[in-house]
Amino acid sequence: MDQQVPSNLGLLLIIGTLAMFIMSLSIIMFAILYQQKMRRKRQEIIQMELNYKNELIHAVLDAKEIEQRRIAIELHDDIGSSLTALKLSFASLPIDEKERMLLNEGVQITIGKVRSLSNRLLPGILEELGLIPAVKSLVNTLSQQILSVQFSVTAVNDPKHKSQTREVSLAVYRILQELINNILKYADATEIHLVIEQNDKGVQIMLTDNGVGFIPTKEDKLKSQSLGLKNIESRIQQIQAKINYELLDPGTKVTIIWQAIERK
Repeated sequence: MDQQVPSNLGLLLIIGTLAMFIMSLSIIMFAILYQQKMRRKRQEIIQMELNYKNELIHAVLDAKEIEQRRIAIELHDDIGSSLTALKLSFASLPIDEKERMLLNEGVQITIGKVRSLSNRLLPGILEELGLIPAVKSLVNTLSQQILSVQFSVTAVNDPKHKSQTREVSLAVYRILQELINNILKYADATEIHLVIEQNDKGVQIMLTDNGVGFIPTKEDKLKSQSLGLKNIESRIQQIQAKINYELLDPGTKVTIIWQAIERK
């Protein structure tokens, strides 16, 4: 009987140790599983925030495009038609021919400006012919209006390339509009060179100028007056592209890359 007590105590110790080990292992497994669950939850929250941010960007940009389309149509159909009618009415005015010619020229210039503004707001050529013809048309119009700046466009388009979506084409076009506008307003450049390439891998653009070099900082993008920079960043995020600024001597080089392979 005395020999059985130590034997029972040893068995109890083994059972107790085993129970403590199983309990400790269970606590460790629970902690690991809990951490993994919390990590997944954090990732889900981050992804939800990113999705919400992207949806918000899309909604804002879509609303902006709708408004620009409305204004462009009104400019073309309403104001454009009114100016044309006004021009035709000059024929019946009791004025000499020289005055009539001056009035006609003035109205014709205004009609041209209205059409140019309408085309910038609603680039119909983009939907009809695609990104490269639209970009060439944009640069050609600017080169005719701004004689102090020399423009050039080099376009490489793979004939087997399938056109990217309207969303991507429109975003790239708007980004280029903003970038060129910023160069014309602030860079004091006399040369602007654009290289655009389309292939199955996506779209790559290189825009260079010989003006005052500028690389926007985070602070620049947050400034209330930096609407153009904010629009560029929003468009870049919208299509998940990449943009890089590089200082030249003189000027700035901006590279934009949109990779189609990322959309698969």
